Amino acid sequence: MKHLAAIAFMATAVAAQPWHDVVAYPDIDTYFNQPTWDTSVWTQNTVVQWPAGSLPNSCAVQMAARGCAASHVQVYNVTYSDCDRPWVFCRCDYAPVPIGRTADVFGRLPVHMRSMVRHPMIVPNPDGQCCCASPDNGDLMVAGDCQIPTFAHEIGHLIDNRGDVYGEDFSSKPDFENALAADTCSISNYGNVNGRHEEFAEMSIAVLYNVHTGLLPTVASPATPGCFNNQLNTIKNKFGSQFFAYGGTCVNRLPDSPTQPASMRVRIKRSDLVGRAGWCRYKHDSE
Repeated sequence: MKHLAAIAFMATAVAAQPWHDVVAYPDIDTYFNQPTWDTSVWTQNTVVQWPAGSLPNSCAVQMAARGCAASHVQVYNVTYSDCDRPWVFCRCDYAPVPIGRTADVFGRLPVHMRSMVRHPMIVPNPDGQCCCASPDNGDLMVAGDCQIPTFAHEIGHLIDNRGDVYGEDFSSKPDFENALAADTCSISNYGNVNGRHEEFAEMSIAVLYNVHTGLLPTVASPATPGCFNNQLNTIKNKFGSQFFAYGGTCVNRLPDSPTQPASMRVRIKRSDLVGRAGWCRYKHDSE
């Protein structure tokens, strides 16, 4: 999987031209991980494991695509105090991160961001951290101890794809295109060279922090404060109160994937491994 993702990344990086000569946060995680954690709102949760023998179909497919057989998939109902319906998490039993850790980090996101996710999955990845999102069905895959900004990036893909008109990326519409063109910097190195949908997802990290605190970390020289404000304000005006603000309860959640026996064979398509948007940020801080 990493080999395929690396090829896709290199091809994109070669083909894409940077949006700007200047970026605000070259490695965005370095700037946002701790501040976002420190200001996040933890939501109480309970975790109940399913009996062995069955799992959601999408978990079976995504786990198999990453080398984890259904017999190794643990399934959990994770119920948060701000939603009466649990999220069904799936975890490969030899994945490096325990269910409690991922459930707690996920619960530090606003409930309306969480509501965009169908199944969070903790997948194996022996070579390092990776978080992936599948815009078409709302599944989110994590490997390694992914932090809140990485979750925000991946859910940003779901908001981009489904928050306005389903299947029509907001990042490809004139409002965002014009904002990106009007700004004098890009949000990060990753967003600057990987397409508008990645710039939108990276901006989602800044929007989450800014909507909650009214603040932003100091930008890296030679960027100047406010150099990405057109993008920031465009996303805030369109989606800020709907998705990025804390408070409220879960709404408009997708139905869970159908349950199937763990013994049932699954068919894996290439799209289950490499999707069209948001699929892999391997060791993102070094890209």
